[in-house]
Amino acid sequence: MLFRQRLYFFAFLAYLAVLPIANTVALRYLLLLVLLSLIAFELMRKKTLPAHSWRVLPLAPGGLLLLWAAYLLLFPLWAEQPTVAWENLRGQWGTALVAWIIGIAGVLLLGRRGPNLWQLGLASAFLVAIHLFIILLAWSGLLGAKVHLHMPLREMLSNLQSILSGSSPWALQAFPWGFRGFDPMHGNLGYTADQSIILFMCCLLFAALGRRFVVAGWAGLAVVICFMSVVIAYSRGAVLYGLVMILLASAVFCLRFHWRTIDRQIASRPKGRRGQFVLMLVMLAALGLVAMFSFSKDERWHQMSDKVRIAFMIKDPVRFLCEGPDKATLDGMRARMADREPDYVTALIGGLNGDGARITLMRAGWLLVQEHPLGLDGSRLTYKKLIEEKCGHMPAMVYEHAHQGWLDTALALGWVGCLSLLALLFGMAWYGWRHLRHPSAGPWALALFLLAVFWLLRGFADSIYREHLLQMQAALLGYICARLTLELRPDVSANAAF
Repeated sequence: MLFRQRLYFFAFLAYLAVLPIANTVALRYLLLLVLLSLIAFELMRKKTLPAHSWRVLPLAPGGLLLLWAAYLLLFPLWAEQPTVAWENLRGQWGTALVAWIIGIAGVLLLGRRGPNLWQLGLASAFLVAIHLFIILLAWSGLLGAKVHLHMPLREMLSNLQSILSGSSPWALQAFPWGFRGFDPMHGNLGYTADQSIILFMCCLLFAALGRRFVVAGWAGLAVVICFMSVVIAYSRGAVLYGLVMILLASAVFCLRFHWRTIDRQIASRPKGRRGQFVLMLVMLAALGLVAMFSFSKDERWHQMSDKVRIAFMIKDPVRFLCEGPDKATLDGMRARMADREPDYVTALIGGLNGDGARITLMRAGWLLVQEHPLGLDGSRLTYKKLIEEKCGHMPAMVYEHAHQGWLDTALALGWVGCLSLLALLFGMAWYGWRHLRHPSAGPWALALFLLAVFWLLRGFADSIYREHLLQMQAALLGYICARLTLELRPDVSANAAF
């Protein structure tokens, strides 16, 4: 491998690794600049790129990607606030398009020598490894006697230095359940952990199919470790979606196993089949135990149904956000929740300005979407601007977004923009599903299908189509889709995906 190819290889993995880490904006842009410079250098050499270059994306997902890019480039022309729209095109939407380019270019420049699924999973799990390492430091007492839900990195280093130098006492601490490390946004850890789980699950399933049980065992261990990280951090969304994606991957594997289009002899051997199912059962049992522990440890799981129930008791969600709860609304809630303890109901009502506000925000967001079909300005603060305009003053409950990715995207870019992104993710998922049975491209097809479905579904519970999360989606989906297309070509010999 040439030096520039090796540099692109490691820079791309480093880019995936730092994307979910807070306060790494400068490093992200530096890595983007390095990757773009390598692409530009390759184009300026005036030599033909590898034979697979200009057919790296098929017509369907490639056409949907071009339509999505065209819409983003043209949207400022009809946006209600074009100046802000142009700024966001140069910002979050522009960097997302660049991320699509560097993902696809990774296959153009590296071909089959690019990162495999295992390496992509390790890069994506970098923040998970950091989180678990910090957990061990906190548990050992090296971060001090009092550990908050999250601690700034500077405070961690200061406490560590004090204890190691002997100026502060050192003692073992209780296990720090709920500790998120240095990042106050547990979503950053949750998204990358679920992404890593998907990649490792693909390695596990196909290694088990090929009776490579050592590889499958390591992949299964990686899945459990990533899952444990989000359980420790009390990231309910990551725990829930991680379980969903594991079960979906297992279900797709079972369908594919019964198709018996790959490795028919291996699939028909009783011992091979028994080993695969035993491995799967052991891993699922381990995950089940960890999930049950999460449900028992985090009391918020037990309040979710009541939080949804009480949120739907609000008749006018926009007025509720603007003015706050009135006495009649609160009395009605207490009357309808009379089957619960008074203190518990009071806590639920108090949660309407916190964790319990998500349903109210989504309901208000849906009303705003109907009033603004063309979108506003493409910014991450569109929801906040529109709700302030609707209220005529600063709302009693201030939120920057609707906690629902599709609603926030529709408010920012309009109905057409939202549907364009939805169609792109659907196209990626369908392209992966179509090629699950291919002998060499199967692992890449499963990874593309699961990742596209994950990001598509995750948007229904959180606002994820923004800023660095757009880059996480674009870089990985672009690379895997292009790599899948490469592995499908008859003139390219098969290569191990892990």
